[in-house]
Amino acid sequence: MALVATPISVAQAASDSTPDLAVRTEAHVRVRVYNAAVVPAADQAVALRAAATILAAAGIGTSWLPCGDVTSDPTGTVCNTPLDPSELSVRLVRLPGTASARGELQLGYSLVDTAAGAGTLATIYADRVAWLAGEADADMPTLVGLAVAHEIGHLLLGTSAHSAKGLMRAVWSRAELQRNDAADWLFSQSDAVRMRSSVRRLEGLRSSQRDFHAAGCSPSFDGTTDPAADTSECTTGGAVASIRAVAAGTDR
Repeated sequence: MALVATPISVAQAASDSTPDLAVRTEAHVRVRVYNAAVVPAADQAVALRAAATILAAAGIGTSWLPCGDVTSDPTGTVCNTPLDPSELSVRLVRLPGTASARGELQLGYSLVDTAAGAGTLATIYADRVAWLAGEADADMPTLVGLAVAHEIGHLLLGTSAHSAKGLMRAVWSRAELQRNDAADWLFSQSDAVRMRSSVRRLEGLRSSQRDFHAAGCSPSFDGTTDPAADTSECTTGGAVASIRAVAAGTDR
């Protein structure tokens, strides 16, 4: 479920390298982005545009709700409320880390209830992405966007599993980053189909939100609580999603 990248010499992956595919979106998802001044607003805009482009190529439209520091943001009325059952959330945070002996560092993770096959919270370590961008001579905002799209993929696919290729692979190797092949930064066709189905399910939940709250269910993550302690009573199977780093594979 975690995204790990290897900080080795790579070709520059600038913003204009993000696939710009004109694809008709068949589903639409709303995502809150909690960014407490971790990523500058201009860089966040570039990152979300890159993530939106990748998701659009999978047939999924996005609406981003920027949320700052929920304890002080005067416009945070919506941001401070529990998530709508149809919403997802992404946090941009800092967490210093040291690369492993193999040169790996976890860039982000998603909380997924594997019993329910769903998740609502993804976290990106912006300082680690910046570290990777510096090591790789790559565009940091674009890499943030790639990481956001990857983790949203986990939330919509409802699994901690990774793919052997494409955006959902566990490790971004030197050769892949140097090659900068558009196919390496896109969802597979099968994943795209599953993700669109998941978004349509979320859209259905929106219409039953009133019944959801009337049943006395615990609210979803609202940006103000520790996500590790968020064990909603309405989570199918009562499972708590695992958070794991994935060891590097061979450099391809």
